Amino acid sequence: MKKNILIAIIIIAILLISGCMKTTDKAMQQLQEDEVSPVSSIVLTEADARRLNEKLPVTLYFSNQDGTGLINEIHYLSMDDAKQGTEQLASLLVKELVKGPSNSELKATIPEGAALRSQVKVENRTATVDMTKEFVDNHPGGKEAEEMTIFSIVNTLTELKDIETVKFLINGKEQKEFKGNFRFDNEFPRNESLIDNKQSFSVIPDDEDTLQTGADEIYEEEILE
Repeated sequence: MKKNILIAIIIIAILLISGCMKTTDKAMQQLQEDEVSPVSSIVLTEADARRLNEKLPVTLYFSNQDGTGLINEIHYLSMDDAKQGTEQLASLLVKELVKGPSNSELKATIPEGAALRSQVKVENRTATVDMTKEFVDNHPGGKEAEEMTIFSIVNTLTELKDIETVKFLINGKEQKEFKGNFRFDNEFPRNESLIDNKQSFSVIPDDEDTLQTGADEIYEEEILE
């Protein structure tokens, strides 16, 4: 009887040791796979890496597909253009928002036909953005849609260290309300709660696709005049 019990104990011990060895082997295999697996699906060529090394990334915010949150899309501009000053850079970012996102998983937040009327002005860390009337007239309305539009601009511009709040003008004048859900004659601070930090997109530029700034930019106000 004692002999049978001893044999049973030995068999159980062998099985336990075998199981531990298999578990260890699986863990080692998983560790090796993790070490060789990329953490990102984006693969850069050497040429891409060289181009990006000479450019400054800027963050733009567009809407997700269901219009409930903002997702960032990284664009790039040359170092020379980055030195043009905050107002010039802020104007460029608004114009890029007007163009819309490059990634098909993102949605534009600026109504079709709307344009930046004059260069963004920055004073006391507040950026004043003067948009054409289409910014309001062509907007579909609705609280979430209005929120995406307002804070895509606000959150984009407050990525710049010299800007903390954003004020809007329409055709050079203050407007009391946007489309019925937001007061529009006050200064808007950054709203982090709308940002979906689980997703991010990046636009790898060709040399000719790099964002450009310049003193010869034409604004809608100049065209109207």
